Amino acid sequence: MNKYLLSLTEYPFQYLSQLLKDINKDPKEVIGLHIGEPKSDAPSEALKIINENAGKYSNYPTSKGQIGLRQAYCEWTERRFGISSLDPEKNVLPVSGSREGIFSFIQVAIDADQKRPIVIIPNPFYKIYEGAAIMAGAEPYYLNSLEENNFKPDFKSIPNEIWENCQLFILCSPSNPTGYCLSKDDYQFILNKASENDFLVCSDECYTDIYESTSSAPTGILECDNLSQNESRAVVFHSLSKRSNLAGLRSGFVAANEKIISKLELYRTYHGVTLSVPTQEASEWAWKDDDHVQKNRLEYDLKFQVAKECLDSSIEIERPNGGFYYWLKLPCNDENFVKTLYQKESVLTLPGTYLSKEEKGINPGKGYVRLAVVHDADTIERAFTAINRTLMDFK
Repeated sequence: MNKYLLSLTEYPFQYLSQLLKDINKDPKEVIGLHIGEPKSDAPSEALKIINENAGKYSNYPTSKGQIGLRQAYCEWTERRFGISSLDPEKNVLPVSGSREGIFSFIQVAIDADQKRPIVIIPNPFYKIYEGAAIMAGAEPYYLNSLEENNFKPDFKSIPNEIWENCQLFILCSPSNPTGYCLSKDDYQFILNKASENDFLVCSDECYTDIYESTSSAPTGILECDNLSQNESRAVVFHSLSKRSNLAGLRSGFVAANEKIISKLELYRTYHGVTLSVPTQEASEWAWKDDDHVQKNRLEYDLKFQVAKECLDSSIEIERPNGGFYYWLKLPCNDENFVKTLYQKESVLTLPGTYLSKEEKGINPGKGYVRLAVVHDADTIERAFTAINRTLMDFK
């Protein structure tokens, strides 16, 4: 067996299952806020296209994907970020959701023969970053994102030795779980460091289309680096899971310079992970249509409003600039809160401790809980009213 498997730790939801194993609940009574899974309906147009193309499930899809889909990626990046330089033949590639795509990319990007290959990861973080780095033979370096810095990763705290050995810097904006959105200055700082120290920058932007409808859209790394240029160090991942409520479709794409895309395509040819033709057809429609995305944003406006109105005015909480989570600071131990809330109210949430690593004597997720604001308004009202009752009990 691969020796790196011994270094993997359990996924956060395994820890959650262990925490709650002695509590018996009827699954029908449980409101789950623990998973980042959209609960609104998938666009009927996309489902119709899948059904109409069902006969094409007998066809092998190519790793590169259909040209119409790759063109749709590039057209979307132009509408969303004002970028017209991406070439559908050279700079984009379909992936089976950003999760699979990022894991695959990290296997390609890391040279484990180097003395100390390092992958810098924001802390708290999406567990795939850590697991992929370990399986590639790299050492994760955890970069704390603290409330005192408005949850911005503390880039300037990184020692020179880490910069010098870094092979990949992973960014997530809007952040899972904090909701922090990187600015152009943030991106530019990291891109400059990448040029100075010869590493790549992987930007996970799967939540980029979930933001308050009356606010400006979060900045993306495409606005800060020309990925069509050979010297570009940026690699960005986008997905239909959140923006289009199509998590089960497992459809996203990666954009990078031609050399990186070529290497990744070679790897994925052997890896065997491709999008079925019906999935590609539906995905092409979804990337071309912005109306359903705007409707989705308006629904999230209502969901966040309802959630906040359920909480006592003494609880300091604001909707983040992006994403669909509340990263709620607790007046108590986060595991105790989650267990009590589940026991008394049948509301399932995720302790922040499970999304972080202790770094410099600090676990930046400790004392927080991640709440996915994804259900319909009535369900959110029930869940957050229960959360409020439990918070008041702990005060």
